[in-house]
Amino acid sequence: MLILLADRIRKYGFEPVIVTLQAKGVFHKMLSLFQLRYYTLNFKKNPFGGLLKFFYIFLKEKPCLLHSFLFAGNMFAKFIRIFFWTPLICSQRSTDNWKRSIHWKMEKFSDFLCSLVVSNSKAGKKALVENAGIKPNKILVIPNGIDLEIKRKKLANDKQIQKHKGITVGAVGNLREAKGFDILIKAANIVSNKRNDIRFVILGKGPLEKNLTSLIEKLGLSETVLLYGFVENVYNYMANFDIVVISSRWEGFPVVALEAMACGKPVVATKVGDLPEIIEHGVNGLIVEPERPEELADAILTIASDEKMRELMGKNSLEIVKKFSLEDMVEKYCKIYEMILKNETIQA
Repeated sequence: MLILLADRIRKYGFEPVIVTLQAKGVFHKMLSLFQLRYYTLNFKKNPFGGLLKFFYIFLKEKPCLLHSFLFAGNMFAKFIRIFFWTPLICSQRSTDNWKRSIHWKMEKFSDFLCSLVVSNSKAGKKALVENAGIKPNKILVIPNGIDLEIKRKKLANDKQIQKHKGITVGAVGNLREAKGFDILIKAANIVSNKRNDIRFVILGKGPLEKNLTSLIEKLGLSETVLLYGFVENVYNYMANFDIVVISSRWEGFPVVALEAMACGKPVVATKVGDLPEIIEHGVNGLIVEPERPEELADAILTIASDEKMRELMGKNSLEIVKKFSLEDMVEKYCKIYEMILKNETIQA
């Protein structure tokens, strides 16, 4: 979302410069593909050097506006604003159930340093209001958007897709606690005891990769659940998924839901964040309670057992996803940028 947003705001006259707290990685290769200028601070290796480097970058680039993402990015940007009184927009990307009391207090007592908070979900806004005590009128909700044209081009140009004779259930995300992939693996174990023609493919990397691999081996699912690691073109893998599962423990507005819908897939998702507003139960997928592998397995088996249901839900996904336009999202962000720069009042 950050890359797509930075790329598209150039059409509205803005020149984005991206600064990451850590060293170069896959993300920076993607930035280069979009010809987006960036700097890396490498705070993990050299915090003090990273701070000095940012001051140099700031004085060199002279930004008119700061837009920060995720908790660490938001806190760093607020700290910087003590020295440079440049308008700051912070972002709320999830319900952040991992946060402890100290994190919410940090949000609360540093709130005066940002001009506005933009949440990609109603659930994220609610979390900030209830847990950090931030006023609702300071939090604006702008849902994620998706570029359907890019999806079509990628499907046409990239032939690196997988094949399977039976049903393929796919999941995409960072391998961390929030995504609940351990719950999905347990659900896969239940499914495999009832059907042997369903395989599970998980795309992504993260800190829990070893734990998940151990769980797969412990349950004897090495042939059933496959961890593919990070892939650059998610769409071409999704094209061969029959069902997409979002097994999250908590969420805001997951982009993977839109990606799955753009590929015309039925989605099984947990009842967290704004997922119940994106996935209409019984229309383009099924909604289940989080952390219940039995319920998740039943939903997967229900859709896997009915080809007509899969086709109908897939068609419905293609229609529903049209409501979440990338252009609409970008236009809303740019309007906010302009209003803040003009010091106009924003009604959240």
